[in-house]
Amino acid sequence: MSSKAKQVMFSKATEAGIRKLKYDIFGTLPQLNAKTGFKALKKMHKGVYASRYYAEPIEKSARLATPGYKSAQELRRVEKLEQLRRRGKGPPKKGSGKRAKNK
Repeated sequence: MSSKAKQVMFSKATEAGIRKLKYDIFGTLPQLNAKTGFKALKKMHKGVYASRYYAEPIEKSARLATPGYKSAQELRRVEKLEQLRRRGKGPPKKGSGKRAKNK
Protein backbone atom coordinates (compact mmCIF):
# COMPACT_ATOMS: atom_id res chain seq x y z
CA MET A 1 0.00 0.00 0.00
CA SER A 2 1.20 3.46 -0.79
CA SER A 3 1.28 6.23 1.76
CA LYS A 4 -0.43 8.68 -0.59
CA ALA A 5 -4.13 9.30 0.05
CA LYS A 6 -6.51 9.11 -2.84
CA GLN A 7 -7.76 12.50 -3.89
CA VAL A 8 -11.43 12.66 -4.79
CA MET A 9 -12.40 15.09 -7.53
CA PHE A 10 -15.77 16.89 -7.30
CA SER A 11 -17.49 19.11 -9.80
CA LYS A 12 -17.38 22.89 -9.22
CA ALA A 13 -21.04 22.96 -8.15
CA THR A 14 -20.51 20.15 -5.63
CA GLU A 15 -17.40 21.85 -4.24
CA ALA A 16 -19.31 25.11 -3.82
CA GLY A 17 -22.12 23.26 -2.00
CA ILE A 18 -19.66 21.50 0.30
CA ARG A 19 -17.90 24.81 1.02
CA LYS A 20 -21.23 26.49 1.85
CA LEU A 21 -22.20 23.64 4.18
CA LYS A 22 -18.79 23.84 5.86
CA TYR A 23 -19.31 27.57 6.49
CA ASP A 24 -22.81 26.96 7.89
CA ILE A 25 -21.75 24.11 10.18
CA PHE A 26 -18.39 25.34 11.48
CA GLY A 27 -18.98 29.07 11.16
CA THR A 28 -15.81 29.68 9.19
CA LEU A 29 -15.41 32.35 6.58
CA PRO A 30 -13.51 32.02 3.33
CA GLN A 31 -9.97 33.38 3.37
CA LEU A 32 -10.00 36.26 0.93
CA ASN A 33 -6.68 37.83 2.00
CA ALA A 34 -8.43 41.18 2.07
CA LYS A 35 -9.11 43.59 4.93
CA THR A 36 -12.54 43.00 6.44
CA GLY A 37 -12.51 45.53 9.29
CA PHE A 38 -13.08 42.79 11.88
CA LYS A 39 -10.05 43.94 13.87
CA ALA A 40 -11.63 47.36 14.37
CA LEU A 41 -14.95 45.77 15.37
CA LYS A 42 -13.22 43.65 18.03
CA LYS A 43 -11.76 46.69 19.82
CA MET A 44 -13.23 47.94 23.08
CA HIS A 45 -15.88 50.60 22.69
CA LYS A 46 -14.99 54.14 23.68
CA GLY A 47 -16.93 57.26 24.59
CA VAL A 48 -20.59 57.30 23.64
CA TYR A 49 -20.67 53.63 22.64
CA ALA A 50 -19.25 52.53 25.99
CA SER A 51 -21.72 54.68 27.93
CA ARG A 52 -24.67 53.32 25.93
CA TYR A 53 -23.60 49.70 26.59
CA TYR A 54 -25.16 49.63 30.06
CA ALA A 55 -28.79 50.66 30.43
CA GLU A 56 -29.58 53.64 32.64
CA PRO A 57 -30.85 52.48 36.07
CA ILE A 58 -34.49 53.34 36.78
CA GLU A 59 -34.06 54.02 40.50
CA LYS A 60 -33.65 57.80 40.14
CA SER A 61 -36.71 58.33 37.98
CA ALA A 62 -38.76 55.81 39.98
CA ARG A 63 -38.03 57.67 43.25
CA LEU A 64 -39.14 60.94 41.66
CA ALA A 65 -42.33 59.42 40.25
CA THR A 66 -43.39 57.35 43.27
CA PRO A 67 -42.53 58.42 46.83
CA GLY A 68 -41.36 55.57 49.03
CA TYR A 69 -39.98 53.53 46.11
CA LYS A 70 -37.40 50.93 47.11
CA SER A 71 -35.44 48.74 44.74
CA ALA A 72 -35.33 44.97 45.12
CA GLN A 73 -31.79 45.24 46.49
CA GLU A 74 -32.87 47.73 49.18
CA LEU A 75 -35.83 45.56 50.17
CA ARG A 76 -33.53 42.51 50.54
CA ARG A 77 -31.11 44.56 52.68
CA VAL A 78 -33.87 45.81 54.99
CA GLU A 79 -35.34 42.31 55.32
CA LYS A 80 -31.94 40.84 56.16
CA LEU A 81 -31.31 43.56 58.77
CA GLU A 82 -34.65 42.81 60.42
CA GLN A 83 -33.81 39.10 60.61
CA LEU A 84 -30.39 39.87 62.12
CA ARG A 85 -31.89 42.25 64.70
CA ARG A 86 -34.44 39.63 65.78
CA ARG A 87 -31.56 37.22 66.46
CA GLY A 88 -29.58 39.94 68.25
CA LYS A 89 -26.86 40.02 65.58
CA GLY A 90 -27.73 43.35 63.94
CA PRO A 91 -25.71 46.56 64.12
CA PRO A 92 -25.93 48.50 67.40
CA LYS A 93 -28.00 51.66 67.66
CA LYS A 94 -26.08 54.85 67.08
CA GLY A 95 -23.96 55.76 70.10
CA SER A 96 -24.34 52.41 71.85
CA GLY A 97 -21.40 50.51 70.40
CA LYS A 98 -18.49 48.90 72.28
CA ARG A 99 -16.45 52.05 72.34
CA ALA A 100 -19.26 54.16 73.86
CA LYS A 101 -19.67 51.66 76.71
CA ASN A 102 -15.99 52.07 77.73
CA LYS A 103 -16.35 55.78 78.53
